[in-house]
Amino acid sequence: MRSSAAELVRTEQLIKLLGNVKQDERSSAAIAQQANIKLYQNQGVTLDSRVNGLNQAAKLRTSVFHSDKSNPDNRELIGFIEYLRLNDERVLNMIFYLAGIKSEQHHLGFDEFNKEEKQSIIIAINQIKALAALLPKHIAMPI
Repeated sequence: MRSSAAELVRTEQLIKLLGNVKQDERSSAAIAQQANIKLYQNQGVTLDSRVNGLNQAAKLRTSVFHSDKSNPDNRELIGFIEYLRLNDERVLNMIFYLAGIKSEQHHLGFDEFNKEEKQSIIIAINQIKALAALLPKHIAMPI
């Protein structure tokens, strides 16, 4: 009976202690700030502004450095697409999907697309470039 009485007394003390515990009523943002956890914030211009800037730079590059304005030399981009085709077709398909290229055309080389499709591919790549600049820097992988 003694052990039962002792357990009863300990249980009663624990209940009293739990009743004295205060719940933290602060917002999770306040708790995170106090714990010195950096939350994501874009300190620069919007994603759309970044994409528009990259697209304008691409147009300016064409007007300044290429004599054939309707079909500028994009050897580097052609090589990049072929590299992705051989090494990471999922990423290439993502670019084509973002550009609105039909899946039946995914096998085509860059030069085989029409002017509007080429522009869409370049815009899609610029969207990815702008987004990559905004990705969080300190990501921890769960293990």
